[in-house]
Amino acid sequence: MQLTLWKMACEDYQILYQASKKTRRVFTFSGVVMGINYIISLLGLYQFFEIIFVDIFIALLLGAFVTIVFMNIYKLCLTTLNKNEKTFSLSYLASLLGRLIFVGFIGLLIIKGFESFLIFTVFEKLTLADYEGKILLSLRTIHSKFPWIWMVTITLLTLFILPFFIKVSIKAGSIYIQEKKTVEKNLILEDYKRFKKRYATIFQRDYNLSIEIKEHYLDPPFNTIPLIVTQNLGTTEDFIKFLNSEEAS
Repeated sequence: MQLTLWKMACEDYQILYQASKKTRRVFTFSGVVMGINYIISLLGLYQFFEIIFVDIFIALLLGAFVTIVFMNIYKLCLTTLNKNEKTFSLSYLASLLGRLIFVGFIGLLIIKGFESFLIFTVFEKLTLADYEGKILLSLRTIHSKFPWIWMVTITLLTLFILPFFIKVSIKAGSIYIQEKKTVEKNLILEDYKRFKKRYATIFQRDYNLSIEIKEHYLDPPFNTIPLIVTQNLGTTEDFIKFLNSEEAS
C-alpha cells in the first residue's frame, strides 16, 4: 500500500526506502492527497459531462478519460519540480508559481464540478433536469443559493496544490534529495557513455572512420567546467634570444 502511495506521489520508491522515516511519512501523506485528488477529479468531471450530455455512461467515460489527461499533466508538473541548493532563486520561484497557477486553474474547474456533484447528486439540493446543458447557470445558482460552497472551494483547492508544497518542504540536504540527485546524475552519465560509444560505432561502420567526440569540458555532458589548455610560451628572455638568433642567421 505504501509503495502505491509513493508512486501516486510521483516519487522514486527505491530511493525513498533509504530516506528517513519522516520523509517516507511525508510522501505517504502526499500519495493519500493525490488519491483524493483523483477521486475529486473523476466525480467533478463526471458531473460536468452529465450536465452537458445528460447520459451517465458518456459522462463516466469522458470523465475518466479527461481525469487521466488532467492528472497526468498534474503529475508532470509535480515530477519536474526539482529541488536543489538554489531552492529560493528567482527562476525556481517563477517555475513554482507558474506550476501552481496552471494546476490551480485546472483544479478550480474540477472542484466546481465536484461541488455540482455534491449539490445535485449527494445532497440533492437542486434538480439536475432543470440545468441540462447549462453549466454556467448551474454554477451561478449553486453559488447564490449556497454561499458556504466557497469554503469547500478553498479547502479543496488547498488540497489540490498541497503535494507541491510537500515537495518543496523537503530540505535540499536531506538523504532523499541527495540520493535522488546521485541516481539521476548516474543515469545521465550512463546514457552519455552509450551515446559516445554509438557515435563512434556509426562512423566506423558506415564510413570506416575512427572518430570520437572531442570533449571541451572536464565534466561532460553537464559542461560546467571548461577544459583549460595550457601552453608553455616561454619567458621574455627566451623570446629575445629567439629574435637575436633570427637576426644572426
